Amino acid sequence: MSTSEAPVWYKQFWPWFIISVPLSSVLVAVVQVYAALHSSSDLVKDDYYKDGLAINQVITKREAARDLGIEADLRLDNLTGELLLTTKNATANTLSVLFAHAALSKKDFNVELIRVAENEYRAQLNKPLSGIWNIYLESDNGWQLNGRINSDVHTSLNFNL
Repeated sequence: MSTSEAPVWYKQFWPWFIISVPLSSVLVAVVQVYAALHSSSDLVKDDYYKDGLAINQVITKREAARDLGIEADLRLDNLTGELLLTTKNATANTLSVLFAHAALSKKDFNVELIRVAENEYRAQLNKPLSGIWNIYLESDNGWQLNGRINSDVHTSLNFNL
């Protein structure tokens, strides 16, 4: 009589296969928890309630731009960093432009456009733009225009009301 002994469990394939499924789930969960704790949460604002209350002021500024007949076209030269804004019915000597990155608030910056001719404003960027940007054009006269541009694809933005 010969007795065949089964190999020890840890030398067989199936126990390791069965253990690998829950172990891989635990590893994925640990990676996701680490990513959630160490990534920025720029898409969620801490002061969303204040932003909700301020929306009425923004609407008022955009209505003021429409009532004044303000139109604007922004052209961007990523090679030289020059911004050229042509406007209709804008009378201010300077205009403020906020470039708000679509996902990362730490990339946001302001540029002041200076009037160089009738209905023409210019400014210089410190570095080329890349990615998707929300652009807010504002005057001290109380109006605001906004638009969105993918600077990797487009070089101009027409602010539509």
